[in-house]
Amino acid sequence: MTANRGTSPYGRSAWDRVLAVTLGLLVVAGGTDTAHAQPDSVRTALLKEKGFSPDHSPTGALWRGAAVPGWGQYYNRQYYKIPLVYAGFAALGYRILTTHREYLLFKRAHIFGREQQLTGAPTEAYRDEFNEASRQLGGERLAAMREQRDRYRRKRDLAILGTGLFYALTVLDAYVSAHLLTFDVGEDLSMRVHPTGRSQAGGPHRLQPSRTRFRLPGEALAERGPGMRFQIRF
Repeated sequence: MTANRGTSPYGRSAWDRVLAVTLGLLVVAGGTDTAHAQPDSVRTALLKEKGFSPDHSPTGALWRGAAVPGWGQYYNRQYYKIPLVYAGFAALGYRILTTHREYLLFKRAHIFGREQQLTGAPTEAYRDEFNEASRQLGGERLAAMREQRDRYRRKRDLAILGTGLFYALTVLDAYVSAHLLTFDVGEDLSMRVHPTGRSQAGGPHRLQPSRTRFRLPGEALAERGPGMRFQIRF
């Protein structure tokens, strides 16, 4: 029988998820041409009005945020976000260190106790960890040591996963914020919500068609019963 000491049900999958999220973000956002929210002339005017150079782009914010955490926010001049970025990384890093320390403690304590039980000649280097774990658990309880080892390993792996996701979110925030710099919401953009139903099918208050109208899935069914209709004008 082969002993499985280092395999974690969360370890590899955690790294795979972090890698997939990060690569997906970079490929989707950085692998295409920069999509401008406005025509180039309007975009340039908006950037100039806000004090940015005409070549300020979401792609530039994306790659800066991916290279150095907080650089994308600095590029967008959202300086107040930079302390939040590093505070998040500091908290997650502290969580990883503390849970990894506890994981090693109970892992080594369990190794010592198991070897002592089977051979009577345990690894002396782990005696201090065994004594500390026994003190915390109130006795030499190997099953409890194993449970604590697995518990802290899961917490450490989840903290690693959370760090990767937080990193991806900071990159996404820089990318989206750079887009919003040139996203001009004019006065012509509006949304109206109206009740629908059989009573309004041919009544005097029948809704007039708008210039741009999106039909929601199942709207035909709503015509035969109570429902809501959304109208967007722009």
